[in-house]
Amino acid sequence: MSFDAKQYWDERLSKHYDLVGVGDISLTMNYNIWSYKITKAVLKRLFTKYSTSQKLDVLDIGSGTGFVIDIWKEFPKNIHGIDISSTAVNLLTQKYPDCKFYEIDAGKEPMPFADNQMEVVTASSVLYHLEEDDALDMLLSSVHRVLRKDGYFIFSDNFMHQSNLSITHQKCRTLESYENALKKNGFEIVDRVANYYLFNDPIDAKSKTVPRIWARLTKYSRKWKWFDSIVWPLLYPIEWLLTRFSKESPAQEVMICKAIK
Repeated sequence: MSFDAKQYWDERLSKHYDLVGVGDISLTMNYNIWSYKITKAVLKRLFTKYSTSQKLDVLDIGSGTGFVIDIWKEFPKNIHGIDISSTAVNLLTQKYPDCKFYEIDAGKEPMPFADNQMEVVTASSVLYHLEEDDALDMLLSSVHRVLRKDGYFIFSDNFMHQSNLSITHQKCRTLESYENALKKNGFEIVDRVANYYLFNDPIDAKSKTVPRIWARLTKYSRKWKWFDSIVWPLLYPIEWLLTRFSKESPAQEVMICKAIK
């Protein structure tokens, strides 16, 4: 049977409408809380740098439980969100009545927004769920259409340096693949920064050291509740510094692209 992404996310989020549901479901809630604290620090810094102080339209793709929406609400913006899951869209609409949400598979369906409407579009830990290259191409084309001239697309992935990596219902593409796809769809890459260093699976590591650290951290985090409760908050300041000053990382990174029109 083919994988039904909508059904999968509806079922997953109906059981776990929290950071575990949208994060790493194999790890603890405490890990996911501290992991998302890192992502919040990274995204808040980027939103401050790449958005204006004007109340313009922004769009978040794959809004889930509203993690990125909460960050955008700290800025004076008209916030829109889309998600493949009806569970997510229904609960997001209740949680954020002043924002607008749409149930859309962005890799297969057009976005219901005007050309040049958005100042910034975001997609946090979303694009690697698009396993088909045609789906990624459609999403990038749609994002380019709805962005204003010189508007920014901010999204995260692993940007592999060796080869694409396909795992269960995910495809982590190479940096070169993204460079080609973005150029094809009218984007210029502006910057790339670390989203994680020690707090995420280092699938793009050049040595064995960081993967070994990650394996031990997660093993003991699952095994011992006391370890789980102290290790992530203790590592948080180190991770904050690593993500603050590293462009390259062995794990997930954030790319910032400008729509050229």
